[in-house]
Amino acid sequence: MRRSAAMVLLVLVVVSAGCIGGSGAPTASSSTSPATSTSTVGIDFGKYPQGSVIGNWSEIFNETFYVSAGYEGLVKHYFPNAKVLPFSDYRGKGIAVLSPKDSHDVLFGKPVHVTKIEPFGYVAYRYGIHYVGPWLGTISIFNTDNGSTMVVTGTSKAGVGAALYFLKEVKEGKLKPDFRAVLRVGAFEGEVVQEIGDVNLNGIPDDDEHYQLYQLGMMEHFNYYWRVVKGENVTVTGGVIRLVNGTTVYIRALGFNVTVKIENPRNVTLKYVIENVNPKLLVLPRGAKIIGNTTVELTTREPSFSIVAKNVSEYRVLAFGDHRPPSGDQPPEVFLKIMDDINKEDGAFVIDGGDLVYSGTIYQWANLMEVWHWNKPVFIAAGNHEYQGEGINIFHYLFGPTDYAFSLGGYRYIFANDVMHDYSLTDEQFAWLRKQLEIAKARGEKPVIIMHAPPYDPRPGGDDHAMSEASAKELLKLMREYDAFGIFSHIHLYWNGTYDGVHFIITGGGGAPLYAPPDEGGFYHYVILTMEPGGRIAIKVVKVSP
Repeated sequence: MRRSAAMVLLVLVVVSAGCIGGSGAPTASSSTSPATSTSTVGIDFGKYPQGSVIGNWSEIFNETFYVSAGYEGLVKHYFPNAKVLPFSDYRGKGIAVLSPKDSHDVLFGKPVHVTKIEPFGYVAYRYGIHYVGPWLGTISIFNTDNGSTMVVTGTSKAGVGAALYFLKEVKEGKLKPDFRAVLRVGAFEGEVVQEIGDVNLNGIPDDDEHYQLYQLGMMEHFNYYWRVVKGENVTVTGGVIRLVNGTTVYIRALGFNVTVKIENPRNVTLKYVIENVNPKLLVLPRGAKIIGNTTVELTTREPSFSIVAKNVSEYRVLAFGDHRPPSGDQPPEVFLKIMDDINKEDGAFVIDGGDLVYSGTIYQWANLMEVWHWNKPVFIAAGNHEYQGEGINIFHYLFGPTDYAFSLGGYRYIFANDVMHDYSLTDEQFAWLRKQLEIAKARGEKPVIIMHAPPYDPRPGGDDHAMSEASAKELLKLMREYDAFGIFSHIHLYWNGTYDGVHFIITGGGGAPLYAPPDEGGFYHYVILTMEPGGRIAIKVVKVSP
C-alpha cells in the first residue's frame, strides 16, 4: 500500500502480556472497582472504572492550563479556547503542561513520570518500565493537598504534543483510553503515549508528516524502515531509521548494502547520516563524507541512492559474546579490555553474540553505552539477559530488529533471535531462515548463522544451555542441508567443533562468569575469523587475561 504524505492517524494499543520480568509491576486489569482514594480532597477515584479518570478528564477539569515557557503555542494549537497561565502560577491544582525539566519536582515519586538518564536524555517511566526516545508523552492525574491535578509532559516537545493530541482526541470522543494501557495505583491514574512521525519534533502533526499515535503497555513501537519527511516517503533497506530530526535522517546500517528510495519525490534536500558502517569496504555515492570510523554523511535531493560493498575476496571478522557482569550495573573490566583489543585488530566488522547486560534495566544499558566505543561496525545477536522487561524496548531503540541478514565477500550472515520463545525459533523464523539460506545458495555464498543459544552444549553432562531440542534438531538439519557455519555464545567458554555434521563455534568468554576450567575452554577471549575464498574459514582464538 502506498503511503500518503498527508497526516494520517493510526491508533494502536500495545497490551502488556503478564508481569514484567524482574520489575514487580502490576498487570492492568479490567476491574471496575479500583482502589478508593485515601485523600479527602479532589477526585474520588473509587467512582471511576480504570481508565475512565483520564477518559473523563475534560469533565473533571476546566480548561485552564499552567504551562512551561515555550509550550504555550502547543497548548493553544490543541485547545484554542483554553486559558493559558504561566507555570509559576501553578499551586498543585488544575492542569499543568510542563517541559521535561519542569515536570521533575511535580511528578517526583509518582508511578508515571519523566526523568533524565544519560546518555539517553529524558525518558518516560511507567511503574517498572522505562521508555527511551524523544517521542514519548505522559499523563498523570492525582490528588494533592490543594485538590486534583493533571500533569501533562513528555521526553521532548514532540512527546508533550503527543500527550496533548491524545487528550484532545479523548475529549472529542475520537479516542478512548484503553484500561490495559492505563496505570491505576490507588488515587492515581496515568498513561504513556508514543508518537511516530513527528519528524521535526515540534509536537504537532504537520501536513507533510505521517503521524501515528500509540497507547503503551509494555512494548514500544518501532517504525524501522520508512518515514515521511517534508512530504517525502523515505524508505530504507539494509538498515533502520533510528531517528529523524528536521530534515536529517539517521540510519543504522544492518550490513554493507544500504539503499534509500523516495516515493513520489518532491525535490526536497535531505541529509542522511548512516551509522555502523565500515567506509573502507564501501563504494559510496558521489558527495558522501566519511565521519570518523563508522559513519557516512550525505546531503542530497536525489530520489534514491545506495552504499554498497566493495568486491572483497578475503577479510577478517572479530567475534565474541557474553560480556555481561555477574550481577549489577557495571560492565566487567575484562570486557573493556576485550573491546580495546578488538578495536586494535584489523577487521571488517564485529559480531557480538549477546548477553550485553545483566538483566536489561535502563541503568545497566546506560552504563554500557557510556563505554560502548567501537571503531568498526557491530552486529548483534540478542541475548537472554538483555532481552527481557524494559530491556527489550531499549535493545530495539539502540540496535533495531533482531532477525536480519547481509552479504559480504562470498558469505551471507544471518542473525536470528532464539531467546524470545524459550530458546526456540518459531515456524515463521524457520521459514525466514530457509529463505535467507536460499538467497545465499543462489548467490554462491557460504551461509554463516549467528544466534545466542547454540544447538548443542558441549560440556560433559551439558544441554541445559542449548536451544530447545526440537528447534536445535531443525536448525542443525538446515545447516547441514546448506553447508552453513555457525557462531553462537550463551555458554561461557570457547568451543570449536562439529556436532551432528555441522561446524560451529561457541564464543561466550567476553566477560561473564566462566562455565568451565581453562583446559575445557573456560577462558576470556575473542575470535578472529578469516573469511577466505570458497567458503573456507580460518579460526583463531585470542585469550585475554582478566
